Amino acid sequence: MRIKFPHILPLAVALAATTSAGFATELDLWFTPLSAEGPMKAPLTQWLKEHLPKDLPGITVGNNFGPPVYQDGQQKFVVQGRKGKPDVIESVLEGMIAYQRAGLLEPLDDLFDKWSDKDQFIPSTIKALTLNGKLFGVPYNTNVRVLLYRKDLFQKYGLTIPKTWDDFLRDAATISSKESGVAGVGLTTKNGSVRTFQEFISFFFEVNNGENPYKYDEAGKKWAMNTTPEKLTQVLKLYSDFFFGASPSAANQNTRGNDYQATDTDYVSGKSAMVPMGPWIYSYRTNGEVAKKILEEETGVAPLPLPPEGVQATYLEVKPISINAFSKDKKDDWDLVKILTSKDFVATANRIEGVNPPRKDVAQLPEFKNDWWEQAFIAQLPTGVALAPINWGLVINDITEALQKAIYKNATPEVAGKALYNTLEQRAKDNQL
Repeated sequence: MRIKFPHILPLAVALAATTSAGFATELDLWFTPLSAEGPMKAPLTQWLKEHLPKDLPGITVGNNFGPPVYQDGQQKFVVQGRKGKPDVIESVLEGMIAYQRAGLLEPLDDLFDKWSDKDQFIPSTIKALTLNGKLFGVPYNTNVRVLLYRKDLFQKYGLTIPKTWDDFLRDAATISSKESGVAGVGLTTKNGSVRTFQEFISFFFEVNNGENPYKYDEAGKKWAMNTTPEKLTQVLKLYSDFFFGASPSAANQNTRGNDYQATDTDYVSGKSAMVPMGPWIYSYRTNGEVAKKILEEETGVAPLPLPPEGVQATYLEVKPISINAFSKDKKDDWDLVKILTSKDFVATANRIEGVNPPRKDVAQLPEFKNDWWEQAFIAQLPTGVALAPINWGLVINDITEALQKAIYKNATPEVAGKALYNTLEQRAKDNQL
């Protein structure tokens, strides 16, 4: 095997040892947290080194865990998936929907229904991964977007937790003006980034009555618009106001175009005071004393602030493990999927990352039941909204491009919102969803 990272060598040796007496089946697994340099990589690699040899005798897993960025992995899998590799893929929900629509995923209903663990999964997470009546992934984590805020800075300046968008903007601008080197809010705004879209859609769900921008029209047998130009404009104006509504601005204008890595790092290093965020950022507490102190002692968790006449709603993320429909080793693939969504792996991975477990037996473990961070996010899970089963690729680009126009002042929020509505409506009319 070709070794890319020195610390993966024990994993390769351990896996090879299980098959020294004969031929092995080697599976390709794309799993972003195992590929990206971050807090998850080393402990999950260690878990696989210890468990796979005894749990999957006769099977090896390659050392290349795919692209370290989800959108890059999605583009590559759509192009090469019909060649049968990777065999098993971890993804975000938007990616799984795109793979299914491209005919790249194996339905898992029959296998899942025969699995003794099937009743341990929270029904809403299984529902989110069920498209056109078929299950195309098994969840290994779930989460929602909430507001993280610096309790120490709020206390320092006599601020209260923002409940409305007006409060949100005012508090963020206050911190920007008073706390040197700290922006009131950090946002992900890179064009085409999945996190840019996920943050935007969280705010959008609030203004759109907790509903997706498209709704399936049973009579016409097609997707139709389920929003208005004004609602899209409302969200774009929120972003514009963050960057231009005060002096100094609530969000640092120099961070326009930031991807999620920068958003996460800025918060845990003390460069931003509030972020719309999921629970994974808790894994950064191992990055050093500053990050540990901010996350464990100085961070508060609250629902996202509400727009006028808005409803409490947010993006529900469910990360699935799926099987390539063109893989030649589907029995072995399913065995690997079961391990990666097992009680032990889910508990290990979710605990390290600080995300919420999709398995009821994991959620009942003391380390999850008695953890303030887990419970703060779990309390908001009922407000989560799963994405409609459309092809989100083009829509994500449309939304993030409209956002660029607003935050770089290439168009007013009103003009950008109207244009975005027209583009999204045309996608539906042209059956591009």
